[in-house]
Amino acid sequence: RRAAMNAAAWRPALTPRTVIVFALAFLFYHISSGAGHTPYDNYIRLADAWLHGRLWIVDPGPGIDAINYAGHYYIIEPPLPALLALPAVLVWGADANQSLLCVACAALAVAAADVLLGRLALPQTARNWLLYFFAAGTVLWWCAAFGAVWMYAHVVAVMFATCALAEWYGQRRAWLLGLLIGCAALSRFPVILCVPPFLYWLAKQTAPPQRGRQLLLFGAGLAPLLLLLAAYDQARWGTPLDVGYTLWYHRDEVGEPTGSPFRLAYLPFNLYSFFMLAPSFYKAFPWLRPSSYGVSLVLTSPALFLALAAPWRSAQTRALWAAVALVALPSLLYYVNGYEQFGMRHSLDFLPFMLPLAARGFVRTPAGLGLPLVAYSFAANAYGMWYSWTYHAYTVVPR
Repeated sequence: RRAAMNAAAWRPALTPRTVIVFALAFLFYHISSGAGHTPYDNYIRLADAWLHGRLWIVDPGPGIDAINYAGHYYIIEPPLPALLALPAVLVWGADANQSLLCVACAALAVAAADVLLGRLALPQTARNWLLYFFAAGTVLWWCAAFGAVWMYAHVVAVMFATCALAEWYGQRRAWLLGLLIGCAALSRFPVILCVPPFLYWLAKQTAPPQRGRQLLLFGAGLAPLLLLLAAYDQARWGTPLDVGYTLWYHRDEVGEPTGSPFRLAYLPFNLYSFFMLAPSFYKAFPWLRPSSYGVSLVLTSPALFLALAAPWRSAQTRALWAAVALVALPSLLYYVNGYEQFGMRHSLDFLPFMLPLAARGFVRTPAGLGLPLVAYSFAANAYGMWYSWTYHAYTVVPR
């Protein structure tokens, strides 16, 4: 198996299969999206503001996460997805389609996942089933279809984090790993917490004479992005240490006027959301009706729990589980669970790190367990897609 993995690691990322996977995923997500425009196009507005020499947007109206600070409205979401939107805004201006960008990034994430699974040297059948699960058995499908600001940010983070893992199982260029993880973190801030396990893993896998150089290269890829973020926050809020969410929490009607948005008091409901939250049952069709608070991972993506069967003695397993736990921690302590969603969209922050674990677990469990879990995960997320479009249960559904 080790020899097979070493051979797979040097396979090129761009192959005919990769192109086909991207094209099919793009078509699948594009059809699922209804080919519409989201009204929650924060990143289009932000990219347009940058092109006009501003860090702030004009009065956004209701539904756009923007803080009125010192007389201007500032988008609070992480900035990197707006950078990806710049070419589209250059061509189409404020009419650029954020939903289409979300679809494209989701398709790239699926293509990167296929490369990653290929480099794990999985049997072909297992590789295919895990790819189906990643693309359509997780909330990645729902977020790709409803490309509002929050979902687009999640999808971009998944894309970069999955590319980082594909690189890890490939040539493992430390500077590129740091850069990709930095890009993921500037799309969804919790991803930055995967850095300590990655540094541990990198040090463990590097011979002592090269260890210091590899760690420095990792930092060289990551540090410039963090410095740019600090400068961006300094320009907006007058401090490099505030990304804007605390100020938002103090003004949000479901927040508090003081204190941090991350509190132990929010842990019980978030744990309930991730592991127990279920749709309501009604006697009339469609019987199962999800609320806007979402549906637990146990009920929407149970194939993720195949990760528990990954070999625990492996340093790889320990590093990946540490990344999952650390990246999940902010969501478990945050004052809202994602809201206006199907499934648990915050799970996308750590989904890429669970994919190799689930893949290892899949090949170590009987097919009679793994295949039904993947099939059920697809059916559950297909139901969520159908319900969202049919009943417009969430205000983030494009009207």
